[in-house]
Amino acid sequence: MSPDAWSLLDGRAERARRSWSEIKSALPVGERVRARVIAAMPFGVFVEIDGQPDALGLMEITTLPRGSELPAVGVYLDLVVVNHAAHNRQVRLRPVEVEVSG
Repeated sequence: MSPDAWSLLDGRAERARRSWSEIKSALPVGERVRARVIAAMPFGVFVEIDGQPDALGLMEITTLPRGSELPAVGVYLDLVVVNHAAHNRQVRLRPVEVEVSG
């Protein structure tokens, strides 16, 4: 990852630390969100959540269907909040399930 990406994530982590209570209130578990990938790591992608500029979202690779690749930086995703990781003040996310009508 580039030094610029580290700087971006560090800045977001600091803003998330300062706004953690508000972030948790605004993004409860089960909330559906739209987010843009801002950095890719081997373990998942960090995202910018629409309407929550201070939140640091993480979608781990383990939440993707088997054999899927991580989305590229800049891609928008529809996600669901699965938990709040207080130790590093991240909003953990997973892809929205595709509903099959039958």
